[in-house]
Amino acid sequence: MFGNGEVLVQKYGGSSMGSVERIRRVASRIAQKARQGYRMVVVVSAMADTTDDLIGLMQKVSISPDRREIDQMLATGEMVSASLAASALQELGIRARSFNAFNLHMLSEMQSEDYNIVQIGRRNVLARFLEPGSVAVVAGFQGVTANGDLTTLGRGGSDLTAVVLARELGQKVCEKYTDEDGIYTADPRIVPGAAKVWHLNYEEMLELANFGNGILHPRAISCARESEIRIHVRSSFTRSEGSVVGPDGDPEVVLKSITGDNKHIVVKIQGCTNPDDVFVCELNKAGFKPTIMQWLKYNDEIGSLRMAFKREKAFEAIPFCWGQGARMKAEEVLCFANLHTISLVGCGLKGSDCQIFSKALEDENIFPVVTQQDKIRLSFAVEKEKASAAIEALHKTLVSRVKFSS
Repeated sequence: MFGNGEVLVQKYGGSSMGSVERIRRVASRIAQKARQGYRMVVVVSAMADTTDDLIGLMQKVSISPDRREIDQMLATGEMVSASLAASALQELGIRARSFNAFNLHMLSEMQSEDYNIVQIGRRNVLARFLEPGSVAVVAGFQGVTANGDLTTLGRGGSDLTAVVLARELGQKVCEKYTDEDGIYTADPRIVPGAAKVWHLNYEEMLELANFGNGILHPRAISCARESEIRIHVRSSFTRSEGSVVGPDGDPEVVLKSITGDNKHIVVKIQGCTNPDDVFVCELNKAGFKPTIMQWLKYNDEIGSLRMAFKREKAFEAIPFCWGQGARMKAEEVLCFANLHTISLVGCGLKGSDCQIFSKALEDENIFPVVTQQDKIRLSFAVEKEKASAAIEALHKTLVSRVKFSS
């Protein structure tokens, strides 16, 4: 269809499309590339706050709306953005046209708990339009079922739309434009001295995305990994270079970033026997996979099992844990909700790092409710009011061990 590099695929988020003025600014930026002869596919999100406003509107008329009606409504936000952006480009003399899930037959199917784009049935329509200097503006975040119903892809799903289009058009780079100019060692709003991380591999970025970093959609990262598409995260408000997520990353920067969220509930099964095969089997059968799991021994037989569950799963997981606690003759089962989960991610994480970073927290009188170290991630769940102090202490330790280039 196209050789690699023949089409420039870009995605602009809701903050970039937040007002008429911002849409015009984005259009001007796109037009500069189009005038250089680039074929361009630009995926857009709904204007800032549009999705939340539409959800609020639905809640005023229905207590429990049908998923189909929600999707039909929410998909309109991206369609509005696409039409506005295409019209702004036409005003600048650029050959532009908006496309949506129906136009391109972006077939979506339910996979796990969300819809995913499995095929673009009319990509030839897109290919025929893409003459040099032309811009196809595609509404992100949406697909269409085999029955012709509009679906949405979940929060941040426009990222997935952009990566799928890059794959279908044979491109190996997808540019993601947002209000942040890359991935940093920590949220600069919390840690002003945070440094930019220039290169991350897919596994590192996927861990960050799953544990609180909202810059890229996890399924977009997974899709990019499958096709070895590099994602360049850039700011739509500056011309600075951003961060690149790809197959290689930067092995010399062994620890990349700290992220966090308030979306976990921790369950502690106190004074119980070591979890056995029955517990693991029942846990898997029930579909409750803890994001963090720690076993602390009191002695050879008795200890404390600590598990963090995503909040949306926790209310089903807690009764399960009570039942298992009784089976394992536990002293008590405790739940903790007022927590902030903080994760450090990096390809060079070592076994000794848990002790080093735990000591940094202890020096600030912060004692995590649960701790877990995986291959490239070290996570702590701490009291929410101590989260900022914990992130600062962990970040200070991180940058003292890694040299970041400016």
